[in-house]
Amino acid sequence: MKRLLISALALCLAGPALAVAPENPERINGMIAELESLHASGQALKKGYDPADESALKTCRAEHGALHEQAVALRDRAAKLPQLAYRVNLTMAASAAADCVACDQGADRCDAVAPALARTRQQMETPAAKPDAAGKPQ
Repeated sequence: MKRLLISALALCLAGPALAVAPENPERINGMIAELESLHASGQALKKGYDPADESALKTCRAEHGALHEQAVALRDRAAKLPQLAYRVNLTMAASAAADCVACDQGADRCDAVAPALARTRQQMETPAAKPDAAGKPQ
């Protein structure tokens, strides 16, 4: 986890320098939409039960266990993206979403999803630096 946080910090600081258009923008946008849906589901889920109540936890897992599996599968897909910037940010967001929709985690676990998605959106919107005649980014 510590290594992931250090990587995230480095990426945040160097994000604009690493700006590249995604190879498949539809794929990235689809992952963002799926993460937004998981985030909303997780927030709604956290309002409906007390994680300290064992019977509520058991009911939650029975009813919403598929959300956690979906988030883990999305994290695995994000980890296989070819471009580092998108791979890191979307993997971080999907990891946070997996915690967010997990019945045994607190509501504060949902807080990390939005910043990771914002970094991904910023990455997509920031134009890549065009190389000059010497081949160096301007």
